[in-house]
Amino acid sequence: MPQSKQLPRAPKRIELMLLACAASLTACTTTLPPCPPESQPLPAPPSMNTPLPQQSYSSSAASDTQRWQQRLTGTRLMSD
Repeated sequence: MPQSKQLPRAPKRIELMLLACAASLTACTTTLPPCPPESQPLPAPPSMNTPLPQQSYSSSAASDTQRWQQRLTGTRLMSD
């Protein structure tokens, strides 16, 4: 009966590295999160009876910014 040749063993360090790699791959697996539910329906549009503002948003924001700037530059710390 012919004797079967055995492959040479890998060095211990390589065996340990392969074992650590396999262990880390299985440790990192997670289950997938559930699919998100269907999106919520959009709210109803605003009523046509809703009054429009007297001033546009842009002009209101500009006047607010200008007023805040005047208050800030009017303080003693900023004017020194």
